This record gives sequence, C-alpha cells and structure tokens, in this order.
Amino acid sequence: MSIGTNIYTLRKSRKITQGQLAEKLGVSEQAVSKWENDQCAPDVSLFPVIAEYFGVSIDRLFGYHMNSYADEVKKILKEADESMDTYKEIAVFTKGLEKFPNSPELKIALAFSLSMVNRISEDEKERREAVDKAVRLCQEVTDSCGDTKQVDSALNMLVRIYGETGEYKKAYAAIEKMSGENYFFRVIGIARTLGYEHDDTELQKYTESNLFWCWLAMDLNLEVLTSRLAEIGKYEEAAAFNRAHLKLLSVFDDGCGNFYTTHKFFACFQLAHNYRKLGRREDCLEALGMLFPLIGQFETVAASPDYHISARNPLYFSHTGDEDACEEYMSGFSCGTMFSAFDTFFGKDPDYLRLKEEYLG
Repeated sequence: MSIGTNIYTLRKSRKITQGQLAEKLGVSEQAVSKWENDQCAPDVSLFPVIAEYFGVSIDRLFGYHMNSYADEVKKILKEADESMDTYKEIAVFTKGLEKFPNSPELKIALAFSLSMVNRISEDEKERREAVDKAVRLCQEVTDSCGDTKQVDSALNMLVRIYGETGEYKKAYAAIEKMSGENYFFRVIGIARTLGYEHDDTELQKYTESNLFWCWLAMDLNLEVLTSRLAEIGKYEEAAAFNRAHLKLLSVFDDGCGNFYTTHKFFACFQLAHNYRKLGRREDCLEALGMLFPLIGQFETVAASPDYHISARNPLYFSHTGDEDACEEYMSGFSCGTMFSAFDTFFGKDPDYLRLKEEYLG
C-alpha cells in the first residue's frame, strides 16, 4: 500500500476530513488530496509530524507492520492491567506514550490511572498534580483527535474527574460536548454528577425517567430482533433472545404487579412458536405454561384508572414526573385461531389439553 493510501486509511479511522487534517498539519487541503490520490508524497520533514498526529510509527505510515500500532497499544494496556498497581500502571502508560505520543487510547488510560491517585493518595500535592495531568491528557484528546468514540471516552473521563473534584459545572459542560450518538455516556454522566452533588431528589427523578426509557428501548429492540430472526428461520437464536426478553419484561415485577403484561404475552407467544418450529415439545409446552396465565390479566390491566407508570408502579417510578411514560395494555382478548398451530403440533397431548382447558376453557 502507498503512503497516500495509508494516510487516507488513518484519516478515515479518525473520522476527520481532508481539510481538518490539512489544518492540523499546516498544509493546504489540496496537498492532502494529492497525497491520498498518489499524485505526490508529503515532504520528508512532515513524516514525523504526520506519524505523531496519528499516533503511529513512521514505518506504519509507509505501510510496514500495518497492525503494529494497534497490537502494541493492546500489549501496553494488557501489561498495565496485569500490574495490579496504580503507580505501576502510570509507569507503563507513560513509557508507552514515549513511543506513541499521540495515542488517544493510552492518554485516556493514563488519565484514568492518574484519577485513581486522587482517590488513594494521602498527599494533597500529589493528588492535585495527578488530577491536573489527567485533565490535560483528556483535553489533548478532545482537542486533537478526530475519532468521535475516543473523544467521547475522554469527555466521559473528564466527567468522572470533575465530579470527584467537585467541579460540577465543568462536568456538565463536558457532558454537553459529547456526541449525540453516545447516549450511554451522556445518561450515565448526568446521573453520576448528580450523585457527586448529592442532589438525591433530582438523581431519583432522572434515574427513574431514564430507567423507563432505556428499558423500553431494550424491550422494543428485542421485540424487533426476535421477530426478524424468526422470519428468516433462525429459531434457535430467536428463542435465546426471547428468553432474555422475558427476563427484561419481568425486571420491575417486584412491587409492581405485572408490568407490561401485553409485551410479556407476545414474548411468550413468540418463544412458544420458535420452540414449535424447532420441534421441542417440552420447551414449547413450558412457554405456553407461562403464556396462558397472562391472558386473564389483560382485563385487570385495562381496568386501571391511570396508565401512567408512576401510578401503576410506585415502587420504582414515583418521582419520574414524565407524563409521556405510559403503559400499553389490551382491553380484551380473543383466542380465535391464534393457537391453531399449537393444536396441530400437540394433537391429543394430554398435558397440552389440560393446560388449554385450565386457562382457555
């Protein structure tokens, strides 16, 4: 591979434009374009500058040992992890950065280890110096790295550091800079900072609201995935995710009655069908044994005067204040031909007939 192709690959891995790279290197955008199209090569004086910017060796820049940087960084991270000592980790990461001075992974890892010094050291000066250096390392990543994932990781580390040092406004400012695609870091960052502030009322409200929406996202994601897996005949995989889905749907049952009965019903129904397709009679019967009792609960759920989750589930959602967080329900249920496939599958099986008679009449 040519040096131009390697520059293109490295630039794309950082998710930056030709113009952004040109600005960092002090050259024109046209120059970068010519390099990547192999119309010319960078001036030799720029080789170490480009290599340092991408955190790679000059050999890597020329295409030698293309995987060496990633492999070596992994080795450094592993060596530090295996040291089982914060100060030894700092020494390992510091040495690693001497070789790869612009590695965002090593800078963030070192920042984490330095933040631990703030927790364990009894020397106030040492703690302050460690925190200052950790902040500088994270800011270097946010200022110069074009990889959104690494920038978000550095911002997440800043949230932790600022929260522990009581600089809450800076923590919230770091959260605001996180990319929209990194919803996880944003939610956890705000919750963590509220915890550091000891703002218990807001923390409970925020947690309850996000708990519901994160749970709902997982619920719907699993519903879509299991349906699609069944459509393409991957019944074993579908059944595995069905089982995970049912565990998720029962997570708030403690103190909340039957939460989201409708979704539980269809998750059980889908699981039973997947077992039927796999010819697993005992497993299918067990799934139906979970499904049939749910039918009698639809009317109870529908009779509730308020479908808002804080009214239906006060143990977990009494402070959410989110008026859009409402439960779905079914006002009635008619079997119709819904179970005809199971009738054919089980035939005159006495256990199936007994189960059906008990719950369906």
